[in-house]
Amino acid sequence: MRINKCWFCSSSIYPGHGVKYVRSDCTVFNFCRGKCMKLFKKRLNPRKIKWTKIHRKIANKELADDPILGFEKRVHIPAIYNREVLLSTLDAIPKIAAIKQRREDIFVSNRILSKQEESKERDLKFIEKYQRLLVPVSKDKEAMRAMKKKEERFEFN
Repeated sequence: MRINKCWFCSSSIYPGHGVKYVRSDCTVFNFCRGKCMKLFKKRLNPRKIKWTKIHRKIANKELADDPILGFEKRVHIPAIYNREVLLSTLDAIPKIAAIKQRREDIFVSNRILSKQEESKERDLKFIEKYQRLLVPVSKDKEAMRAMKKKEERFEFN
């Protein structure tokens, strides 16, 4: 069973699904759904469409250079049938999936932390820039006390 990749969005296309488009120069394009084919025919660039995998990789939303991702490329290399290799491969699949999930989780948490640090730096720069608008707490309390005393004087008179 061969699982192809969509030319536009890089999602998996299982047997019996998707559309195959053959251009007049005999180049073959596989699409997962009509949406991808329509965008391809409109000559839109997948790198500029935000929901495609290539855009997500360029925007640093997904792992791009990870050795685990190389296993998918080996699928297209024909191998001689060997029962031991088959059994070891089937045993390794859950381990590889767990490693991939752990690496993706670490990548996402690091990305979130870096964005939080950037936002903190941006906020500190903003505070430094507009320091004159902030009133120190001690002066603010003194001003409030003075206002209360003035109000009390006016009430008794």
